[in-house]
Amino acid sequence: MDTYYILRLGKELRRNLKLFRDSLYKQHGDPGFLTLEACIILGPADKQEALPFLDCPPLPLSTLDTTSYQYGHLHLPIPSTPFTQIREQLGTDYPYDGIYLGEIDTTFPVEPIIIKDVSLAILTIQREGELITWNVSLEKHLDSGRHH
Repeated sequence: MDTYYILRLGKELRRNLKLFRDSLYKQHGDPGFLTLEACIILGPADKQEALPFLDCPPLPLSTLDTTSYQYGHLHLPIPSTPFTQIREQLGTDYPYDGIYLGEIDTTFPVEPIIIKDVSLAILTIQREGELITWNVSLEKHLDSGRHH
């Protein structure tokens, strides 16, 4: 079982990314597009009962206009390493900054995505052969400090 700190995206953005990944699945037939929720992986998490208090990364964030395949993951890159401070606070690290899409080795142009709302959460991934199950828990909204 693998446990990661993630930044979970706002509900509407998650829904839109699910539709986008469904269309990628129809094009490529790779089940990786259906496996995990689209999220920003911050790094491995220690097993813990509560989430620490953290500073919110500077919002809004924008993805680049092309996908990237690195370290076995297809993702939407987010430039200028905005998660360095939050990773230091969590005592974790991850090799890329971006929104996880799947595990297929391809790249293509996309419309940049604006991220205005994130929550810190724990993503638990269980692998049993071909079966992959996942769960998001201990979600805590991060306040950007901006008033709407």
